[in-house]
Amino acid sequence: LVGSPSARGCVMAASLLPTRRWALVMLSCVEVLTATGVMFGWSSLSIALRREGTYAELCDDDRSGCDAQALRLNAVYTAGAFCVPLGGMVWGPLMDVKGAKWTRAVGMCVFSAGCLLFAFADSKTFDAYVPAACLVSIGGMANFLSHFVLAEYFADDHFGLVHSLINCSFDASTVTFTMLELIHREGASTQSLFLAMAALGLAYLALTNETVWAGHLSPPAKKLTSSAEGEGNEDGFGAKSPQYGARLDESGKPFRRQVESRAFIALAVWGLFTVYRTMLVLGSVTEQMLYNADGRDASHAERLVRVFNFLILISVALTPSFGRFIDTHGMAAGLVLVNALGVSTFGLLVTRPDWSLYVAFLAFGCFRAWNYSLMTAYSMGVFGGASFGKVYGIGVGTVSCLAAAAQYPTMAIVLGGSKPNFEGLNWAMLGVGVVMFGFPVFVHSRTVEGKKGGAAAAAAAANAA
Repeated sequence: LVGSPSARGCVMAASLLPTRRWALVMLSCVEVLTATGVMFGWSSLSIALRREGTYAELCDDDRSGCDAQALRLNAVYTAGAFCVPLGGMVWGPLMDVKGAKWTRAVGMCVFSAGCLLFAFADSKTFDAYVPAACLVSIGGMANFLSHFVLAEYFADDHFGLVHSLINCSFDASTVTFTMLELIHREGASTQSLFLAMAALGLAYLALTNETVWAGHLSPPAKKLTSSAEGEGNEDGFGAKSPQYGARLDESGKPFRRQVESRAFIALAVWGLFTVYRTMLVLGSVTEQMLYNADGRDASHAERLVRVFNFLILISVALTPSFGRFIDTHGMAAGLVLVNALGVSTFGLLVTRPDWSLYVAFLAFGCFRAWNYSLMTAYSMGVFGGASFGKVYGIGVGTVSCLAAAAQYPTMAIVLGGSKPNFEGLNWAMLGVGVVMFGFPVFVHSRTVEGKKGGAAAAAAAANAA
C-alpha cells in the first residue's frame, strides 16, 4: 500500500508545514461559510423571491404579501431546514465508510444540483423550490461534515479551536443569502445568483484533490503525539491531551457498543434539549418580542428582532476564542459555560427592558454557536475519528430531527391560547437547562476517574520495573 494514493497523502500530510496546514483551515472556513448551512439565511432570500413575485399568484388579484404566499415560502424553508440534520444522518455513516474526500465530492455535486434547480424554478411553470432547498441542504451538510477530518491533525494543540472555526463558519453561513439579497436589490436576478452558487459548488468540487489538500482529506495514519502520560488540562480535553482519558474513551469499540454507552446517551440527551431550545428561540423570537412582558407594539418588536439578528452574528465572531477556552480549560468547563448561557437566555427573554433583551440575544448567539462546537469536539474526541460520521450524523442528527419536529406543536400550543405568552415555556426551558448541568458533571467525573486510574497504573508499572 506504500504507493497508494492514500499512503502518498499521509506522507504529504505528515510533511506539511504548519503555515500551509492553517491555510487549509482557512479554506475550510470559506467553503463552509458559502456552501453548507446557507438555508438558515432563508429570511433574506425570501425577500428576493417575494420581490420577483414568487408564489404571488396565490394571492387575490396577483398581489404580494398574502398569507398563502407566506405559507408556501415557509414550506420551502421548513423542508430545507429539516434536511440539514437529515443530511447528517445520511452522510455521517457514509463518510465513515467512503471517507471525507468521497463525501465532499458527492456533496458538492448535490449542492450544485440544488442551486441549478433553484435557478430554473418558477412557481407558475416549474415549482421545484422544495426539492431544490432539500438538495442544497443535504449537499451542504456533506460538505460540512467532511471538513472535520482536518481537526485530527491538530489533536495535540488546537483541536477545540479548529472545531470552533468550522462550526462558527457554519453558523455564519446564514450571511450568504443575505449577501445574495443585497446583490439582488441592485438588479441581479435570483436565477443568475443561483447559477453563480452552482458554479461555486463545482469550483469546490474541482479543489477536491491531493494537490490542494495534501492528504488532509484522509485522517492521519497515527496520532501525532501520545497522550498516555495524562498531560493536559484538568479534565483531559485540551491542548496537551485530547484523548479524554480511559473512562471517557469509546474509540476502540464497535459502533453498536458506542451507542449503548453512557457517553453516547449523555450526548444524545444533551443534544436533544439544547437543539430544541435553539430552534425554539430562532423560530419564535418575533412572537416572543410581541407577547412577552405584557406585550409590545409591532414596530418595537420588529426593531428588537433586527437587533437579535445582528447580535447573534457578533457572537459567531467570538467562537474561535471559545475554541481556545476548550483547549485551555477543558470540555467540562466549556459545557458549564455554554449551559449557563442557555439558562441566562431564557431567564432574560421574559424581561421588559431592551438592554436585558440585548444581553439575552448575545447570550443566545454564543449558546447556539458554541454548543455545536462542543458536540462535534466531544463526538470526535470520545468516539474517535473513525466513528465520527455515524456518531454525530446519526446521534446528533436524529435528535435534531426530533427537535425540529417538536417546533410546530410547541408553537401551536402557545399561540392557540386566548392570550399567547411564552413566559411559562421560557421558565420551563430554564428549568431544563438547570438539569442539563448534569452533563458537565458526568464529563468531569469520568475524566478525573480516568486520570486517577492512569496514574495508578503508571505507578504499578514503575514499581514492577
